[in-house]
Amino acid sequence: MKKLLLLPILFFAFACGNKESQNEKANSSLVNSEEPSEKKELDIKTDKTFGKNFESLQAKTKSEMLQLYEGLSVGDTVQVQFQSEVKSVCAKKGCWMKLNLNDELQSHVTFKDYGFFVPKNSKGHRMQVNGIAFIEMTDVETLRHYAEDAGKSESEIAEIIEPQLNFRFIADGAKAVQ
Repeated sequence: MKKLLLLPILFFAFACGNKESQNEKANSSLVNSEEPSEKKELDIKTDKTFGKNFESLQAKTKSEMLQLYEGLSVGDTVQVQFQSEVKSVCAKKGCWMKLNLNDELQSHVTFKDYGFFVPKNSKGHRMQVNGIAFIEMTDVETLRHYAEDAGKSESEIAEIIEPQLNFRFIADGAKAVQ
């Protein structure tokens, strides 16, 4: 009977001791790891993949993507890959980009869970994105925020006074294309 009572006590003591040693290891690895003083800024010349790595499938062209968007209604979503030239990119962080659909229309691409960024010097380069396409009515406040991120002047930002229907895309991964 004493042996049966001893078994849970030993198990408890072992479990507690093991947790302390795990905490010590975690703390020592934090102390010994060096954090860079500045994060490396992404550059389209050296960085080619962003976010989740994905297998390149039959990516839609910009004209195919425009046709797909024109067939959607607000609330519809579709999983897709597409490839186009970057028309503009967030000048502050690279947290969004616009991919050309034609000379006048773009798809506004953001990144899933704000999980990654693209290089701020991506404008003019080709990107392939993997994710979900949809149409959204974007409110004035958000449109003004995007305009500010894009480096627009205060007068250009003030001209935004109505919500706008936008072609949107949430990417879980992006690749620079040669």
